[in-house]
Amino acid sequence: MDLIVEEDAQANTIDEPPKDIPQESMPEENFAADGMAYQPDLAQLSPYDKINFKNLARKDLEFRKIWQNTSGHLDFQDSRTIKTITKAHLNADFGIEIDLPDDRLCPPVPNRFNYVAWIQGLIDSTNPDYTDGYDPNREVVGLDIGTGASAIYTLLLLRMRSNWTMCATDVDKKSFDSAAHNLALNNMLTRTKMLQTIDTNDLIPIKYLGVEKLDFTICNPPFFENEKDMHNSLKGEGKSSKPNAVCTGSEGEMICAGGDLGFVTRLVHESLALRDKVTWYSSMLGKMNSAKAIINLLKKHGVSNWAVGCLEPGGVTKRWIVAWSFGDLRPKNDIARIETIAHEFLPFPTQYKIQLNEQLVMANVFERINKQLSSLDLSWVWDPATSSGLGLAPQNVWNRKYRRQQKAKEAVAGKSSKNLAIHDEDDTKLVALAFRISVFEHPTKVLRIDWLRGSDNVLWESFCGFIHQGFKKNKDQEYQ
Repeated sequence: MDLIVEEDAQANTIDEPPKDIPQESMPEENFAADGMAYQPDLAQLSPYDKINFKNLARKDLEFRKIWQNTSGHLDFQDSRTIKTITKAHLNADFGIEIDLPDDRLCPPVPNRFNYVAWIQGLIDSTNPDYTDGYDPNREVVGLDIGTGASAIYTLLLLRMRSNWTMCATDVDKKSFDSAAHNLALNNMLTRTKMLQTIDTNDLIPIKYLGVEKLDFTICNPPFFENEKDMHNSLKGEGKSSKPNAVCTGSEGEMICAGGDLGFVTRLVHESLALRDKVTWYSSMLGKMNSAKAIINLLKKHGVSNWAVGCLEPGGVTKRWIVAWSFGDLRPKNDIARIETIAHEFLPFPTQYKIQLNEQLVMANVFERINKQLSSLDLSWVWDPATSSGLGLAPQNVWNRKYRRQQKAKEAVAGKSSKNLAIHDEDDTKLVALAFRISVFEHPTKVLRIDWLRGSDNVLWESFCGFIHQGFKKNKDQEYQ
């Protein structure tokens, strides 16, 4: 996908495109005979990672006029240029049309869409049915806190996932009305519950939204504490360069008590009361220090299931995401953990890999896994088609003491005493650990264990050690 430069680029006017950003035209095979781009699978669209204004000019007429009139030297201090780029991305890449007031925030699409893609990955990897990936039949309800005049998060989420519905709130009447107009313009108003709030209302007014539970919240909070803080930032004070793009946001959109940290702290405190009324609470943050402070606050209150992400489309401006849950469904490692923040701020790893010798016979590896897990008092189903299996354990059933006791029970009963079934409705109350084991042959032979459900880090580590030890003890026979 193409990408616009966001707020903190290196110059106010781009006279020459950065050398590391591709400027060639999109390959012809991506276009139909009429010159229109083929529409990709929006439900699983990849995040933006490159900037290519030439391609955007090919796909959108209004932006093409600006591109040609400026000979490609875009002035990001011109609000008309910024608005045209945003509208061009939404229309060309998602088939979304919007009207934007001149005195309200014009959101950069790549940054906003990458947050949406991250949320989708978070939701997809924490499906109560343990589905591996996007489930088109799953019904999901989200809340867009402070949807803004564009309603961009709600529009993108509804456009990409046909079985999802949204709630959207805003305290500003003009932004609220504009958001409703944009949703109606794209035939999405009937899939959205809109609620205009006031500053003293809860950020998550769940009892007024007419829903019993939310699957997630998404939020772009005001970043600044006061007018001076905002103006200093827009002047580039404390930064290596001035912001590249003009800011069209109103003070109400940009300023709140405590800035982004104060806003999300308020969200955390509300979550402590609501708890599992929302599966995943989340918000964007403008500074790494704010993200760290929120994670420390979560840890202080005993929240052990969180995820942290970084939005850096095009390598220009960094934004941070923190999400947290009071449930025990565990997101994938590549969603919940990033390399650009200190280890102390990362959640416990949810993936364990065992590098297999390239000489191993894979049929023997599959047999070994099944033999090892089928001998335990847990539910285990292996799928040969995907070389993966799903397991549910009610407790630590792999330690020696438990296995000895189990053998004694079976000796008395004369049969297996296993009784945990994967698809019983009450399973979640019995499951202490849910996991998936997958085996890959390319590019190297690897056995991967993913933690899907559970709240006990020690139990998870113990299980990974048990599987690993089983391969160490039987490594010789796997070559036969």
